[in-house]
Amino acid sequence: MKNTNVRFLTRTGILLALTLLFQFFGRYIPLGPNSSFIVGPFVNATLIIATTFAGIWSGTAIAILAPFGAVLTGAAVPLPFVPFIATGNFIFVLFYYLLKKNRLLGLATGSLLKFGFLFASIAAFLNLSKVPSKLAAALYFTFSWPQLVTAVLGSILSLIVIKALEKTVKI
Repeated sequence: MKNTNVRFLTRTGILLALTLLFQFFGRYIPLGPNSSFIVGPFVNATLIIATTFAGIWSGTAIAILAPFGAVLTGAAVPLPFVPFIATGNFIFVLFYYLLKKNRLLGLATGSLLKFGFLFASIAAFLNLSKVPSKLAAALYFTFSWPQLVTAVLGSILSLIVIKALEKTVKI
């Protein structure tokens, strides 16, 4: 196996494991549904860090698998909505990657588009499904402006980590 394949698999595996740990331990933060303001930035940061240090396929793999990890760790997300979350994560990763020459522009664009996609998706999903009103209100809140906040905070966190790692990690 080539060294680059080993590097890709190792980095992707470590960052996916970190993502799952953030999701798991985030359920124990006594903030209820507001724990997403802590877990979300860490998950978004791992998406960007993976894309920076292991490439678009690494970021994409974690973007797709992270929502399943959230469900497995107890997030109150209906399983049929998971593909929408994965797509929102992918949009975030994709626009960061496409605009990587200007990281800030890539992060800002990815954050805005992820938020817009998830907000539109949850509105459509709730209009088409029979979700109990209390859960519907919680989902509508979770996938509205908090998505933008957690993507921006995750972007800031990722820039700090990337800057520290670029001094020691070969890209």
